[in-house]
Amino acid sequence: NRCIYGCDANDRMARTSKMNMIMHGDGHGGVHHHNGFINVNGIFEGRFDIILTNPPFGANVEPTDRITEGDVRTTDEQRRRYSRAYGKAYTDAQERVLKALEAKAPIGSLFDLPHKGEDNEAELARHKPGKIKTEILFIERCLSLLKPGGRLGIVLPEGIFNNPSLQYVREFCEDRARILAVVSLPQEAFFAAGATVKASMLFVQKYTEAEAAKFAKVRDAAIKEVEAKHTPAIAAETARLEAEIDAAKQAKDADRRKAAQSQLKQYLARMAEQKRLEARALLRERFDYPVFLYDAKHIGISATGEPDACELHLDPILGLPEGMQEQTTALMQYRLFRRNPDAFIAAISKREVSR
Repeated sequence: NRCIYGCDANDRMARTSKMNMIMHGDGHGGVHHHNGFINVNGIFEGRFDIILTNPPFGANVEPTDRITEGDVRTTDEQRRRYSRAYGKAYTDAQERVLKALEAKAPIGSLFDLPHKGEDNEAELARHKPGKIKTEILFIERCLSLLKPGGRLGIVLPEGIFNNPSLQYVREFCEDRARILAVVSLPQEAFFAAGATVKASMLFVQKYTEAEAAKFAKVRDAAIKEVEAKHTPAIAAETARLEAEIDAAKQAKDADRRKAAQSQLKQYLARMAEQKRLEARALLRERFDYPVFLYDAKHIGISATGEPDACELHLDPILGLPEGMQEQTTALMQYRLFRRNPDAFIAAISKREVSR
């Protein structure tokens, strides 16, 4: 009960998990039928060394979805027990949820990702988040639940990895965790469950405090460098357009003034985005590291839900695909990669050239 925790909004899944724990001789007090976005018992921020999850795809968290009394209901005895077990971290985490309940705040307000990277108070006050995909919020939720240095394995739809409009989600991950591996799953992986979306498994490790500080230092230096590069030109163009606006005001030419104001606004927005992209590119160049990629074809289950060979790791029951050996499974290849990324990449490149 103090090591393994689980949470599912589906009552049947939660009950099945509890029964599975009991059948294996373990307690089941850490498994909850509960909204996964909201703290419960020992499930709160900064708690976990390892998180494994397959969140629901395609559903939305709406602006009208709010925390309810049922989401935070605990008895006095439970609160005392949890406080003794988890200390101030638990009481602080629960206080955040209770404040959101009291304010009747949307569930999305507990997260940063709905704001799509807006980082100043004026932007945050002006922008009211709309609906957001559950899989996006689960990424942030899992990262916040991890301890520094904790590891996450999560199944996500392919769009998270390649949709241009979700670049802010990928950058959110890069800012908080080292990307260890991405394993692409076959299109039919979830056909038997009624899902047709192509998915991949993402494995990351949350930065330790030292790694986070190093990342922030490199990021801030990149931003400062890009800012210094563009400041003179931006100042000159801004001065020119502001002079044009003043001249239009003196001439009482409203159309000319509005055109110049619009041009200035568009120019500043364009340059802000250009600076952001240049700083991000510089950051990636200076905080560079290799990532393991694997394209899986056989994952232990067929499109009809029948058992199939598995190339992810050696399974004594399912076996390996024809012609594959244990050392070429995804797991063994990843271990080789982790041991010496440069040698692994060189060997792969050599094999590709020899084909």
